[in-house]
Amino acid sequence: MVRELEAEAGNPPAVSVIVATHDRVSSLRLLLDGLSRLNGREAIPFEVIVANNAGNDATAELVAKTAREYSASGVAVRVVREPMPGKCRAQNAAIREARGPILAFLDDDVKVTPQWLRAVHDFFKKGAFEVMQGPILMPPEMQNDQEFLRAYHRYRTIPFVQYNPGRREITTLTGANMAMRRELFSRVGLFDERLGPGRSGISEDVEFAQRIIRSGGRIGYEPRAAVYHEVDWSRLTEEFFRLRHEQQGRSRLLYKKNSILTIVPNLLRSVWSLGWYSLMGKEREKYRAKGRYFHYMAMLSEKFKTFNPFNAL
Repeated sequence: MVRELEAEAGNPPAVSVIVATHDRVSSLRLLLDGLSRLNGREAIPFEVIVANNAGNDATAELVAKTAREYSASGVAVRVVREPMPGKCRAQNAAIREARGPILAFLDDDVKVTPQWLRAVHDFFKKGAFEVMQGPILMPPEMQNDQEFLRAYHRYRTIPFVQYNPGRREITTLTGANMAMRRELFSRVGLFDERLGPGRSGISEDVEFAQRIIRSGGRIGYEPRAAVYHEVDWSRLTEEFFRLRHEQQGRSRLLYKKNSILTIVPNLLRSVWSLGWYSLMGKEREKYRAKGRYFHYMAMLSEKFKTFNPFNAL
């Protein structure tokens, strides 16, 4: 990890906002622009730590320049550079640099709503939960786009999250918009660097949530701490759908260590379901079964790469 901009002197912030980024400077600019306009920013001190992950020198300079521009406009932005690929590595490096008691994590392809900071801050003042999940919403301009809606409902490969507003406690996380108390990491550890973008591809947030729950922690949902997720049409394709579910299968195998005795029956069930729902013309159910097929096929393939008849079960 390379520290590119030193921490500012003075009192620690109430919230440290950590953004891991990889070669998406234009999206990062849009996020920082929203962070610079947050309601309550004068009353709630916060810092932004951009964790630049495995970018080349040109990208690193663009990220550093962008951070300097926003720092000059009044937003405390610092940059750490993590040369080894892996979103979790970048986040862990930023956690070590963060000064706030509350650490909030945003993906670089989301846009915050104006009340996001105040909602995060107020959520932890209540004290009921150690961890917060905020909504990850569909951009308003896409909500009536029929072409987009058809593709999204088929593939479900953009991580939108929106629970019933009355729901307060949940048991999983989606990492594009979450926050937690700093001391949590001393109990459950940092993010698993084998997982997530740049490594296994996915599931780092789900695995982290499972560790939180096992440790006795509680995850709350805060509907006011919303962000909008950028729409990347390249995610709404058959190829990306297959890739995402294969990544999920390999990632789950890493931390769940599934045996062949569980993988094969689940694979066979997915094949049967895929055939049945295809025959019945039920598209959503067909794609759910298709995703499970790719998931368990990737698990099985990975299992046989290191096959040993004495420990395969």
